Amino acid sequence: MVSEDVSDIVEELRVFLRAHPDFLYHNQEILQELTLPHLGLGSASSLLERQVQTLRQERNALQNRIALLLETAQQNVLLAAHLSNLAAALLTARDSSGTVSAILDQLKGGFQVEAVTLVTVHPAETLPKSRTIPAAALEELRGGTPGAAAGITPPPALLLQLFPDSPEKLRSFALIPLEGQHFLGAIVLASRDPERYVPGAGTDLLDQIARLASTALDRCLS
Repeated sequence: MVSEDVSDIVEELRVFLRAHPDFLYHNQEILQELTLPHLGLGSASSLLERQVQTLRQERNALQNRIALLLETAQQNVLLAAHLSNLAAALLTARDSSGTVSAILDQLKGGFQVEAVTLVTVHPAETLPKSRTIPAAALEELRGGTPGAAAGITPPPALLLQLFPDSPEKLRSFALIPLEGQHFLGAIVLASRDPERYVPGAGTDLLDQIARLASTALDRCLS
């Protein structure tokens, strides 16, 4: 019963001090009677030191958050520049061969994609540098996802067909769907880093690439 009463008093004291943060400032004689814990070996703690330590921790946390926000902003600016470069390359491409080359070159050079394969359900000669797969295989890759997808898992046989050079070294995959009036296919991205394309990762950028690439390819094949 006594313990409960003490807890109630402590809680009331906390509420009071939060409501009156300058109480100890106006009642400094109380500080002489308070016993405060040590912050470290050999150093006596004071209320001021404790406040300074708290402020430093809050400052460090704020600085870390600002640094993270700045890094994210810089990454977004860089990605926007790469997307703009892709759009420019597609606008200047004169045929399907140039369009496919622009897509693959920009993905590898600008977006730093380690391995990329263009697949289509039509005969390979329809799109240069592409691999033909059955429509059912493409649907299996997409997994019922209407847009781009990260963290897909190609079946072993299909993986070997998509990336015949050292497929066992690839650990994560993403898919950019390509849909037009004259073709159906996809761009499959791969990385040795298992965390590069993880399930649930944002795919807004991949969806934008899908729209640009699909429009450009459809224009060439029309």
